[in-house]
Amino acid sequence: MNRDEMIKRLKGKLNDKRFVHSVGVEYTAATLAFVHGADVEKARIAGLLHDCAKCLPAEEKLRKAKKHGLPINRSEKLNPDLLHGKLGAYYAKRKYDVKDEEILSAITYHTTGHPDMTLLEKIIFVADYIEPNRKMVKDMEEIRKEAYEDIDKCIIHILKNTLDYLNSKKYVVDEITEQTYYFYVDKMHLKEIKHTKNVKYV
Repeated sequence: MNRDEMIKRLKGKLNDKRFVHSVGVEYTAATLAFVHGADVEKARIAGLLHDCAKCLPAEEKLRKAKKHGLPINRSEKLNPDLLHGKLGAYYAKRKYDVKDEEILSAITYHTTGHPDMTLLEKIIFVADYIEPNRKMVKDMEEIRKEAYEDIDKCIIHILKNTLDYLNSKKYVVDEITEQTYYFYVDKMHLKEIKHTKNVKYV
């Protein structure tokens, strides 16, 4: 499926705000791929399709994930919106004719990340957070700069802010987010970095 066909299908599945965001992630992922030496076309496709399942109602996400045999952890059962990455990868393969496993994995993990990500997975994770249409959350200017200079440092910064935010709101968080954070802290020998404790995990 070419980009025009993907765009046409996406417009029918996403609301206007989510569609604009998806195009923003496509653009940002392409620029990050240029800078870091990743495959630009893969980055564009993964960026464009990363939220293709986002606008389904929460309970429909859960129902469809069960129907298609996707793995569902406890946090996803409590908050089915977390399933949009896994379900999005399924739809990218089945409905958008994407066969590349690295693209599908980048879509799967674009919200949580995971330890030892590929470069493409890092790019989609970061692009989703920093694309131009995102609101100016804490440290956004610094994070956007880090994205092009040191992507692992950028990932740590994003994850730390995410964990701090989830803790402040008393939200349940998928444990893989914490695992990813500590993996990259250890990788960069930055053990002095700490996020706020008492995050509730399931």
